Amino acid sequence: MAIKAIIFDIDGVLADSREAVVHNTERLLAEFGFGVSHDDVELMSAAHSADSVLLQLAPVLESDPHKLRRMLERLSTLTAENMHLVKPTLLVKKVPELARKYKIAAATNRKKSAWLVLRSFGIEKHFSTVQTSIDCQPKPHPGMILHALKKMGVKPSEAVFVGDNSEDRMAGEAAGVKVILVDAACREESCHNFLKEFL
Repeated sequence: MAIKAIIFDIDGVLADSREAVVHNTERLLAEFGFGVSHDDVELMSAAHSADSVLLQLAPVLESDPHKLRRMLERLSTLTAENMHLVKPTLLVKKVPELARKYKIAAATNRKKSAWLVLRSFGIEKHFSTVQTSIDCQPKPHPGMILHALKKMGVKPSEAVFVGDNSEDRMAGEAAGVKVILVDAACREESCHNFLKEFL
């Protein structure tokens, strides 16, 4: 069946955000009095939602939901302040061209900052829908991909999900869509391969 829609993960696919995520998480933890090593922050910040990262790095927050909520609110502010640390990947330039051929959506474990990232890259108008971990359970749960499909009126067999890690792969497979992983080790090559197939 012909592909009608492309659903993108944001971090690691459209946005090179590792530096920003690690910086913001370290600063947040320090502000709230948690001493966590740089290596631990870097290890946890790869694919998980912000609240799950904070709960892993500071397990005491499990019994203090009020403090966790305050930290997540502060993280939103830090994210907005440090958008200059988030860099567009090669795929960002091709989104307008892809949007002429396919419906475009995003499924991301980000929360409110998802639209902020897309706006900062100047590509938000090309997205039919953006599903975040506010709307659905975070990946690897397939909910946000299924919601994106429903909003676009597209069957799973008519869509491809572009991710960058095992959580993305599991979410896409559970949703029944074709999954393409952009490999962090050779991102430029895998982006070119994706574009060759879909443009």
